[in-house]
Amino acid sequence: MIKEITMPAGGQTTDMSTIGAWLVKTGDKVKRGDELLTVETDKATLSVESFAKGTVLAILAEEGDQAAAGEVIALIGEESDRPQVEERLGGQSKAGLETAVAAAHAPSGKEEEEYQPIDKSVKAMPNAKLLAGEHGFSLRDVAASLGKDNLKRADVQKYIDEAPCMDTAGTEETGCGKASVTEVPLTSMRRTIARRMLESSRNVPVFRASVEVDMEPCIAFRTKVNGSKTGLKLSYNDILFKCIDAAVRKYPYVNASYTDDAILLHKNVNIGLAVSLEGGLVVPVVETVNEKTITEIAEANKSNISLAREGKLAPEDMSGGTITLSNLGMYPVVRFDAIINPPEACILAAGTVHDKPVLKDGRWVAVPVMTLTGSFDHRVVDGAYGASFLTELKAVIEDPAMALL
Repeated sequence: MIKEITMPAGGQTTDMSTIGAWLVKTGDKVKRGDELLTVETDKATLSVESFAKGTVLAILAEEGDQAAAGEVIALIGEESDRPQVEERLGGQSKAGLETAVAAAHAPSGKEEEEYQPIDKSVKAMPNAKLLAGEHGFSLRDVAASLGKDNLKRADVQKYIDEAPCMDTAGTEETGCGKASVTEVPLTSMRRTIARRMLESSRNVPVFRASVEVDMEPCIAFRTKVNGSKTGLKLSYNDILFKCIDAAVRKYPYVNASYTDDAILLHKNVNIGLAVSLEGGLVVPVVETVNEKTITEIAEANKSNISLAREGKLAPEDMSGGTITLSNLGMYPVVRFDAIINPPEACILAAGTVHDKPVLKDGRWVAVPVMTLTGSFDHRVVDGAYGASFLTELKAVIEDPAMALL
């Protein structure tokens, strides 16, 4: 019996996801739980496992292709199911599809008889075959030049860029096809970041305000906890999460969302932490911070960051946030503005902790300070309210014990 492998849901913000890499090929034997491919959603890269045992009879989407949630991307079954699969695919075998691709890109006229970019002896992804066909290169030549027998589109592009050509004087040059710019295809994550940030900038009226926080008590608190025998290791983000929760109790409209009919005040404080990855940005969420101890918050943040960097965050790990913290404290960035992540009404931007001269008791002393900037949805939070929230948050951070009350 043929089993259909479908594209998983990509998250709350889009139904479309991108095929990252196939980990199997047609004809491979798989069992339940084997990883078939990676998928790039709008926020993370996920692995798709097989729910069936059998043979990969057909792969219906290639690397780089986009597909909607629920769309069939592969077929698994028994060897006896092959005729049924071929009939389902319109009777086009792999060789037939290759011939169709070659014909579609062949030059017109007499040259058509000599045009043979598709070489069945060389394994290549369909997009690699198409690129070779567009430029009239033989896959065999590409494979021989690069010393590879399984070509991807990037391999063909490299061959094209480095291929020799003749200049006007008849002299051979190398890399004449190389452009003066490098084109980096947009990933699904980068497209979604761009779309959501543009939507936020266009649709959310924002006002921003900043406070300087004396971090000396917070530093002392963290040093004391991390040096204790409990084994607990806190980050500044963990402490800030607890402090944000404490301030939100007095200023609940910061933990809210705007709709056309009402302002939604969220009972739970679900804080997202912006985590930078090589391919973009993800915001894993720690839910019900208002019900968690600082130990539980630290464990949740540690787990989320680890999953994010391994590309294993699930869509539900990044959903349901009510307020976000973006911390660039690891860089020499003193102050910055962050863009609100709709439908949230507030995002907090924490700069690096740095020494600042402060007059205390008639003498100048160096005080470690951090600039905390709040970006607020003005439809929900007015200026005075936002300023009052930041004042309360500053007071809590400067006396962390208040967060435990």
